[in-house]
Amino acid sequence: MDKNEYKELFKKLIRKKHGMEIYFEKIEAKLDHLRKGNFLAYSDLEIIGDDSCWPFSKHWMWPSKEQVEEKLKKTSGWFVNLPENEEKIIGDLDGIFKNIALVSIILRFVHPNLYAIYSRPSLKILRIERGFNDVEEYLNYVYLMRILKHSFRVTRTADIDIIVWAIAYEKGSYIRQLKELLAEQLPENLTPEDLITFLHGNPLKIAEVYYRKKVIKIAGFWVAEAFEKFLRKECISLLGFIPARKNGEILTLVDLLCKTKKFKYECDKLHKLRKLRNKAVHPLEEFTKDNAKYFLKTLEYLKQLS
Repeated sequence: MDKNEYKELFKKLIRKKHGMEIYFEKIEAKLDHLRKGNFLAYSDLEIIGDDSCWPFSKHWMWPSKEQVEEKLKKTSGWFVNLPENEEKIIGDLDGIFKNIALVSIILRFVHPNLYAIYSRPSLKILRIERGFNDVEEYLNYVYLMRILKHSFRVTRTADIDIIVWAIAYEKGSYIRQLKELLAEQLPENLTPEDLITFLHGNPLKIAEVYYRKKVIKIAGFWVAEAFEKFLRKECISLLGFIPARKNGEILTLVDLLCKTKKFKYECDKLHKLRKLRNKAVHPLEEFTKDNAKYFLKTLEYLKQLS
């Protein structure tokens, strides 16, 4: 995915939506004193809200000067060591502004390498896990964007903010590209339908997602699917054929593989997995978390022998 393509898309969308160019860098440069330890002054809020640089006032407004000016004097040194102690600092800022979106805007311009603007379209498209409160939810959002930096080969979280916002508004093929990326790195953030669409060739990865989500029976179904795929692949590789489909095919495949040199000493494991496979796919059979854990780990081990 080309980061420059998305940045240009973002600029195009802003021109179309607001009829203007954006100059985030001008705002960032004027806030260097905050990164050196100064407190956040009301004049800094006015710099951030400069409508000649971006359409701030079309979406947000700061509290009045009288409401926050004295409280802002407490922020001396808050921005120096971020992200150290960030949960407390973000919580304290939220206590002043009573609005996590405004807090996120401040953080994004003071530390664009670390933070992004809290945006509903981006939250929705990334399927961010809801937090116990606004601060926790914002941190969930930021942590995910920091992970995506590596995929898009950018160094700043604020650049991911731009990319995801552009995808959310443009949609089309861009949405599919983002979901492909999430399937690779953050499959937990996909819907069940998208998991099947983008990971149908890797049922073991789908199983791992559901195991982490603690949806054990569904995890068992997908690891069973991965087990059958593994057996069939190994039979073709080692024997050159797969027996005709019939009742008990899985048992037949296990017995065939147990006769090979490669799996001669792994028969016990293969038979245990066969039994777990049956428990996993039969609706009335109990399939526990320990069953799923053993199934996953043992199948991973057997796949590594390949």
